[in-house]
Amino acid sequence: MSDPVLALRSLSDLSEAIARRDVSSVELTQAYLSRIAALDGQLHSFNSLRAEAALAEAETAERDIAAGRRLGPLHGLPIGIKDMIDVAGLPTTAQAVHRRDAVATEDAGVVAALKQAGAIILGKQAMSEYAVGGTQLDHAWPPARNPWNLEMDALTSSSGSCVSVAAGLCAGSVGTETAGSIRAPAAWNGVAGLCPTVGLVSRRGMLPLSASLDSVGPIAWTVRDCALLLSGMVSRAPQDLRRPGFRAPDIGRLEGGIAGLRIGVARSYFEDDPDVAPEIMSAMAHSLDVLAELGARLTTVTLGDFDTYSDIARAVAWPEEYEAHQAELEMVPARLTEVSRARLLTGKTFSVADYIRARRQREAAIAQFNAATADVDVLVLPTMKKTALPVGFEFTDLGKGELSLTRPFNMLGVPALALCNGFTTAGLPISMQVVGRHFDEDVVLQVGHAIETALDLRSRRPAIALHP
Repeated sequence: MSDPVLALRSLSDLSEAIARRDVSSVELTQAYLSRIAALDGQLHSFNSLRAEAALAEAETAERDIAAGRRLGPLHGLPIGIKDMIDVAGLPTTAQAVHRRDAVATEDAGVVAALKQAGAIILGKQAMSEYAVGGTQLDHAWPPARNPWNLEMDALTSSSGSCVSVAAGLCAGSVGTETAGSIRAPAAWNGVAGLCPTVGLVSRRGMLPLSASLDSVGPIAWTVRDCALLLSGMVSRAPQDLRRPGFRAPDIGRLEGGIAGLRIGVARSYFEDDPDVAPEIMSAMAHSLDVLAELGARLTTVTLGDFDTYSDIARAVAWPEEYEAHQAELEMVPARLTEVSRARLLTGKTFSVADYIRARRQREAAIAQFNAATADVDVLVLPTMKKTALPVGFEFTDLGKGELSLTRPFNMLGVPALALCNGFTTAGLPISMQVVGRHFDEDVVLQVGHAIETALDLRSRRPAIALHP
């Protein structure tokens, strides 16, 4: 078994170590593959691996770096890819049994960009079926397990990506999000995850869910790691996805502090909700105190009604999700599990008029959001109303109602970051969000990095990661 300390170092730290040649890409790739072999039988975070190809690419990276041909901060770093994004030579299953042989012939846009930046793709990571099925205990694949407590749910669609990062099975990962599928599992698995502005990162080669709301984003141990990953994901994306006003994350700026920044607190979204757990409220109150100590100027911001925004999001996303899977639902419905089939068919209940009305309401909501945030740089609020619940909670009484505070920001299409801001007395992670205006990823990451550094929680890992 390789030294576990190496694999538990942050992506940023490993990037610097590889650049100094204190750590070799081959050594690091072997360490992750060894940990996957030792731990993933319990965690179920990977669906497929490209071990031989990854080691060969690591050897090439090592030679190039030694020869002074380093491509950038991601060169030689092994990462994982959610299993609804194409990686040439591996199946893109989307956790659907009939897709086990659906081998991709070329890389998705984001994978191609990362490879061009020198990143090494370890393999494809577990998710919920078609990103809608939830944690199904009777599925052909065993569900990904929360590394902080194997009896707890890893939560929703990008579960394998977040589990693998928390347990130290890869340096970072690429996930997707339509209604919280990066931020929600990031919260319950204690990692950082960014849902970028809709359309910022290429979606070519990703199985579609909702054409209006789908995003591709980074998942990593720290906010700084997410910034590094995002830089590689965006920098080589097709130019038509580079919108005016976007500023690629400036890693140097992350260290500049947040004194004087204006931070809006979306208090009505959590302080007025009796379902938000007391320990989450306490962690949020402490985080606000820390932000003030860092010199930020806090003010309360009133957004549109949470439930109304969430209803608009569903009325846009669900018909689009049905349309994306309509042929399969009508011609071969038995291919999908009953849970996924029922969820996708919900989109059929919306009329064309319903959908058009929702699109208009979305435009109005975006204008309302822009007005409400005109005098602040970012918003902050918790990510989830509860910390991790037992595996399969979605199919029990515990799963009733909206448990995340993420969906409105998908509807708005703005960048939103989840990061760990505490732990419960039972040792489960707590998470907060930093939300920005369209294409303000750099400011979101700057604030997230500042609060994460001040809270100083990144030295704490799940016990399973320390004793494989």
